[in-house]
Amino acid sequence: MDKSLFRTNDYCLFTFGSTSHALKAEAHLKRIGANFITIPTLREISASCGLSIKMYCDNREAYYCSIKENNILVDGVYHVTKRGNKLELQKIEGK
Repeated sequence: MDKSLFRTNDYCLFTFGSTSHALKAEAHLKRIGANFITIPTLREISASCGLSIKMYCDNREAYYCSIKENNILVDGVYHVTKRGNKLELQKIEGK
């Protein structure tokens, strides 16, 4: 894991409808050697599950396809940009 992912102000998030799906996605991404971290879901995002997967946006599509191919349900995909104390959210996919 690249520790700069903790501090980046521009990233993508996968949200999930349940903790079970989030944990399955986490285990799958670890198996394939993905660069990501699991974080609490942002308050600004209305999601059923309290866990999200954070990654660099360059990896978003490959990780998303890999997760979907393994029948893991992703609730939403977001592009997050932090400007000062404000978060800008752009929903890319999902409900």
